[in-house]
Amino acid sequence: MSNSFSLDPSFQIAKVFIRLGMIFSVVMVALLIYLIYLASLGIFQEWEAEIQSTVGEFGVETSTFFWQVLILSIPIIGFVVSFFVLGWLGKKIQLEDKSHKLAA
Repeated sequence: MSNSFSLDPSFQIAKVFIRLGMIFSVVMVALLIYLIYLASLGIFQEWEAEIQSTVGEFGVETSTFFWQVLILSIPIIGFVVSFFVLGWLGKKIQLEDKSHKLAA
């Protein structure tokens, strides 16, 4: 009676891709926060003219920094959500891998 088990590489490949996705999400959040910081310094002057011409038609008087933060915050929220979803998925794969190893 020999105990034979097969090493299924799909679990390892899935873990690697999930980790890469999580790292990408963190890097993108850091980059977008840095862009918000640059916007607070007034670096994006061409955005100001575009925002004023677009939003000015509706009679809304807000600062261009508010609109820049709003525009850059939407992808930040998406990347943070994807980070946590990938973390949850990684835990599910890890539990599946453990149960697969116990069954073998």
